Amino acid sequence: MKSMGGTTRRALGGVMLGGGALMALYWGLYLSGSVDLGQSEPVVAAFESAFLLADTLLALLLLIAGWALLSDRPVGPFVMTVAAAMSLYLGLLDLVFYARRGLFASPSGTALFELLLIGTCVLGGTACLVVGWQLLAGDES
Repeated sequence: MKSMGGTTRRALGGVMLGGGALMALYWGLYLSGSVDLGQSEPVVAAFESAFLLADTLLALLLLIAGWALLSDRPVGPFVMTVAAAMSLYLGLLDLVFYARRGLFASPSGTALFELLLIGTCVLGGTACLVVGWQLLAGDES
């Protein structure tokens, strides 16, 4: 595996660290109850709380990937690829759950917020999978 360029490595590392920090912020707000992120609706609260462990693991992987990429550790692209796959999967689970609940049937702030989160997980996860695979294969074109 070739070493990736410094600019690419720093950008990906920053994105990974930012993603891990945002996940930690989300769960901090959710668990503290300082902002209603669905806790008031029992079905949504049960769904969201079922993913605390998976989201914690994803946040940890994002932070490790960010650190490894910024430190130019060879494990960086691998951990980023694992985190990207998790992000894609969890984003698709959210999309299916909220679509089946009818959240996207009418425009609302909550629907827009969820679509932003889901889009970040699905599109970001897909993009990082592609980049991660290229880096692992040694193709930096």
